[in-house]
Amino acid sequence: MAELYFIRHGQASFGKDDYDALSDLGKQQAQVVGRCLGQLIHPTQLLCGSLNRQQQTMDHFLAGFEAGTGQALSLPIKIDPSFNEFDHDNVLQVFNPEFKDRAFITKQIMAQPNPEKAFHKLYRKAVFEWLNSESEDYVERFSDFYLRVNQAVKGVIQSAKRKECIVVVSSAGAISMCLQEVLNISALKAFELNEMMANTAITKLVFNEAGDLSLSYFNNYQHLSLADTKVTYR
Repeated sequence: MAELYFIRHGQASFGKDDYDALSDLGKQQAQVVGRCLGQLIHPTQLLCGSLNRQQQTMDHFLAGFEAGTGQALSLPIKIDPSFNEFDHDNVLQVFNPEFKDRAFITKQIMAQPNPEKAFHKLYRKAVFEWLNSESEDYVERFSDFYLRVNQAVKGVIQSAKRKECIVVVSSAGAISMCLQEVLNISALKAFELNEMMANTAITKLVFNEAGDLSLSYFNNYQHLSLADTKVTYR
């Protein structure tokens, strides 16, 4: 069986001008998962979405991998935007046009007693609307997002050799689309899995020569607990 490891990116910079960058904690989380997997696997392929937080996670993963094994993992990194997250900003802006004024909305949310909770409440409402809409106002409809991710996964599987070990750094939404396909669950259930996913959590899938894909485990963040590193979800 070949192995496909999805790693969610480390903690991004919530509430900052540039969300699409790892926080200091996110960098630490990525190095920890690299050190952990360095003791367990021997990757044959590395893939990564094109978002900054994903590429930074891959960089720190590799640094951790080298620190843990004493050897650099000298593999090329294939950057594939198919593994990018959906456009949160657009989904929020279609839900409420006031979100187009990012500075204003950020100020309003950060003024709340619990900014993350306040943002998450709005975010859930916007995503639920997106899941059930085919509106052309979205830069990417949910159905297109689902297709984009799963076509990319299918391509990886079809081109893989026997007993490959493939590591993909992606985001919670994209990983949950793969799980929706593999587990044959609803979009709503997939989004619930999305919300459960910790930063740098590992989701392992296996597939045979026929391309049959199965889930081995989901949302494993034991590496963070063992390293006494904070577990985050945003």
